[in-house]
Amino acid sequence: MSFFTCLIAGICMLSASPDSSATINHDSTTPYIQPYYARLARMLAVKPVFAPTSGNEFELIRTGSRYSELLLQDLEAAKSLIELEVFLFGEDKDGKRVLDVLSRKIGEGVKVRYIHDNFGNFFDNVFDGRPVFTGYFSRFRKMGIDMRVITPLLLPDPTYTAPDARNHRKINLIDNKIGYTGGMNITTGSMSGWGDTQLRITGPSVQNMRAVFLEDWNKFGKPEKLQKEIISNVSDGSGKVLQLVADGPDQPAYMMEETIVWLLENAKEYVWFETPYFLPTRPVMRAMEKAARRGIDVRLFLPEVSDMTSFDPVYRSPVKDCVKHGIKVVYRKPPFNHSKTFVCDDYITCVGSSNLDKLSLLSIYELNVLIYDESTALEHKAYLSTEQEKGWIADQSFVDSWDRSERFKQALLGIFGRWL
Repeated sequence: MSFFTCLIAGICMLSASPDSSATINHDSTTPYIQPYYARLARMLAVKPVFAPTSGNEFELIRTGSRYSELLLQDLEAAKSLIELEVFLFGEDKDGKRVLDVLSRKIGEGVKVRYIHDNFGNFFDNVFDGRPVFTGYFSRFRKMGIDMRVITPLLLPDPTYTAPDARNHRKINLIDNKIGYTGGMNITTGSMSGWGDTQLRITGPSVQNMRAVFLEDWNKFGKPEKLQKEIISNVSDGSGKVLQLVADGPDQPAYMMEETIVWLLENAKEYVWFETPYFLPTRPVMRAMEKAARRGIDVRLFLPEVSDMTSFDPVYRSPVKDCVKHGIKVVYRKPPFNHSKTFVCDDYITCVGSSNLDKLSLLSIYELNVLIYDESTALEHKAYLSTEQEKGWIADQSFVDSWDRSERFKQALLGIFGRWL
């Protein structure tokens, strides 16, 4: 991390409000993390809410059917409170299934809060051909959901004037005991369509995830005094050690970019990434190239065809440099995979909402979870190895096959790379 970033992070810790940023005792936040990687954990703990916690349990979910099964089950079992913050809440069969459950729970007296990204949902419905003026989202308030909107379409706001400043976080909280986060929205794509990765968490990290949600809740509407608890140190070392990494305009630095660069600069053996959209920032690309040159196994797992096929040429354009510098690019055959993960050195696994593109890394609100656990890393590495066997590896002949039309599209769309 640069000196400037460290300075800003330090100022943030010293000046933040007491309820969200009490003094961090770094000696107590990292005793259950391998010392070599504890440096990363300390660097990222710019507030107590982002300090690592132990005593967590989780399920790593890779199919929409399993996510749908668990989420609907947990929502049905909710006793008092459901809080949702997702980029897309689809006007489709799976979105309506969740909405039906929420309606029933409200009838049982359960409080439901929902942070809605109007910009993302509006354009997602337009591109997918679904009706958008049917009153679907206005029904949310009518049925009793306490709803806050980050991006009103008809008012001058940061997202309307600069479409990159939007909320891409995925947070589902049930009774302040169960938390979901990762790449999955509440849509048919996530819940019964493509591949994706999500975490279902119980333990102290749920409290920290809720603290992030409540900060967003107050940021996107009239502040309310809502009770929140922040766990700023680990417990007795039982369970898994997790650390939240948030990104966006509310953070003191480009936190995921800093995380990825640190790992590439300090990895001992390998760093493997899954991402649906690959358009990295210059620091990330340089770090990948340098890591590959010093013998680190850097791999990228990308979809052969994305869900935004019109933009696929610009997502292919960085592959030329990857091939040149020895970064292995594995293309996955359809169906589309929307996962945003990485695994490093048989120890650190990340599951979250951040893509390896400029939009995610530089502009919008994101949330990711670092898992410090050897068994999880080995399992995820084995899964990706199996995925590689199903796909194919880009080489120089693939780059040479690009015709003038392909190169023109790459150059043209690259102009808009900051917003893709």
